[in-house]
Amino acid sequence: MDINVYSIQKSSNDNFDNEIKGYAKMALKFAKIKDLVFFNDKIAKAQNLGRNEALKAYDELYFSYMNQGYNVVLDEKGKSLDSLEFAKIFELNSRINFFIGGAYGLSEKIKQKADICVSLSAMTMAHKIAKLMLFEQIFRGLCIKAGHPYHK
Repeated sequence: MDINVYSIQKSSNDNFDNEIKGYAKMALKFAKIKDLVFFNDKIAKAQNLGRNEALKAYDELYFSYMNQGYNVVLDEKGKSLDSLEFAKIFELNSRINFFIGGAYGLSEKIKQKADICVSLSAMTMAHKIAKLMLFEQIFRGLCIKAGHPYHK
């Protein structure tokens, strides 16, 4: 199984990154997880211009990655799932793509193109915190699917 996590964020090298890499490494027995971080001059400029320009830049970037696999968009207004429901996502396809928005979230076009829109929480949180939660839940979901005792 291939799992791709796409995020629009400025790169950092902190404890969150180490924890995320740790979950990706532990998950290797179940799936290959790629952490794909995007931030470039075009996105920075678009974000400085405002919400509409930023969302257009995010769309241009993400649409090309939504052509294969099962696409999961993270949004605070998405469907709230418990860990067992979240684990069912891994039964649906051998390639799963998760998309985390930029400073302005994600456009309605991206949300409509996705197979499912999921909320990690109704609260707004920093990207790196949401991403860490996502990686932990991916690992937990893979463990549930495999019958591994981590979930208990």
